[in-house]
Amino acid sequence: MCCNCCSVRQQKIWVFALGGLAFVLGIVLVAAWPSLSRQWILGMLPLAPDSFMYKRWVATPMQLYSTFYLFNWTNPEDLNTEGVKPNFEQLGPYTFSDYKVKEDLEWDQPEVTYYGRRTWHFVPDKSNGSLEDVVVTPDFPAVTASFLSRKYRRVLRKVMNFALNREGGSTFIRQTAGESLFDGYYNELLDFVEQLHSPLLPVPSGTFGWLYQRNQSKTAEGNFTIHTGRGDRSRMGDLLLWKGKNHTGYYAGECGKVNGSTGELWSPQRQWDRPTSIFMPDTGRFLNLYPTENVTVDGIDAWRYVSTELTLDNGQLSPDTKCFCVGQRECPLNGVLDFSPATYHGPFYMSHPHFHMTDGMFRENTTGLQPNASEHSMYVIMEPTLGAPLKLRGQLMISVRVVRDEAIDFFKDVAYDHYAPLFTLVLHGEMDDNLRSSLKLALNVPQIGQYTGIAFLLVGLTMVAVGVYVSRNHKWHNEQRPEPIEGVKANNKQVDATRGNR
Repeated sequence: MCCNCCSVRQQKIWVFALGGLAFVLGIVLVAAWPSLSRQWILGMLPLAPDSFMYKRWVATPMQLYSTFYLFNWTNPEDLNTEGVKPNFEQLGPYTFSDYKVKEDLEWDQPEVTYYGRRTWHFVPDKSNGSLEDVVVTPDFPAVTASFLSRKYRRVLRKVMNFALNREGGSTFIRQTAGESLFDGYYNELLDFVEQLHSPLLPVPSGTFGWLYQRNQSKTAEGNFTIHTGRGDRSRMGDLLLWKGKNHTGYYAGECGKVNGSTGELWSPQRQWDRPTSIFMPDTGRFLNLYPTENVTVDGIDAWRYVSTELTLDNGQLSPDTKCFCVGQRECPLNGVLDFSPATYHGPFYMSHPHFHMTDGMFRENTTGLQPNASEHSMYVIMEPTLGAPLKLRGQLMISVRVVRDEAIDFFKDVAYDHYAPLFTLVLHGEMDDNLRSSLKLALNVPQIGQYTGIAFLLVGLTMVAVGVYVSRNHKWHNEQRPEPIEGVKANNKQVDATRGNR
């Protein structure tokens, strides 16, 4: 705008119009921007092939690690020795980067179905030990065979005992850490059972590893169907179907229901009085974590969800969890869950590491385990407005129950019935700096808009005030200042006097 070209009236129009516009815009930003911007940001969250969240979800959004701790049985030769309890030492951590990409996506809004291809790479710098470390564990295939044979008649038990003695049964097995986890190792007993092709013992291979043939497999965990959040943001990320079904079949009733989040997408606008649920496909069940405190992570206000005694309850504390007890089997005490539905109905159990938050009887016949609340609990630190996880650590320990069995030669003289720890899996991760910066910006957009609105208010008020001041003092550019009224009166008197003399 060329001020030299503007008349005084045009200058007034420009100043008061712009000042008024800035004032009105400021009022709008202060009053309406927080709500409008929040709805705009929340509107970007639902999943779609071209949505803002898609690229941040289709591949692992944060750097995740899978860490394994293996338990080495140091005195297997004393299994039958009174006064000497089985001793277990924890080996590790053995840490792997854990990267997941969703594939074969099928969209049917508000649902999407996909497979997840997971890739693990060993990270020596974050590990304590080598994958060549030798680990001794109870011979859990033999323990499982002994356990399953108890429901059969005496004749069949003798046949099982003969098979164990002939086909490689033992009280303990020895393998490397790498074989135990991903590489797998040959087991004569498993090979024998696999060749029977019995529907009662559906063993797929004579080679065993806890994650054998799962590295880079997209089908190992099955497919997942989740809610995209379209039409109902409160359900965003909820798991609807697993392997095409809404019930796992592992546990009865509500306990077998497919429920919770897969841990990669969470609903926004969370409520404090509601736990967050995580579905774990390897265990075929969901786990509840409960909000306990408000925390601040790098300037971001968040909620800390942790595991409690209710997380692995099976009816002792809450009647609703009684269905986690497996039918026709002894239900373990609180804090330990029967893991048999996912392990061919063997005597396997799931708990916090080192039997943290369990009855002391689970450790009374072993030595070497040392539960610690700060090290062995699970948690998720989540920003509740947008449902963004900042940090997470999920961990579970798998153990096998070893008991005296008079009908099986290998176990007829066991001195102490005990729960032998096998391994602990810890999944942990933290939001990277780029994602954290984006989250901060998204959370601060309403506040930034308000501050901008206040600035516009001040600018508008200032412009109007200046305009009023300049108008009253006739200081607009090129404005001719009128003569004072007194001067006009004096001139008039002089004129009148001159006329009188004439």
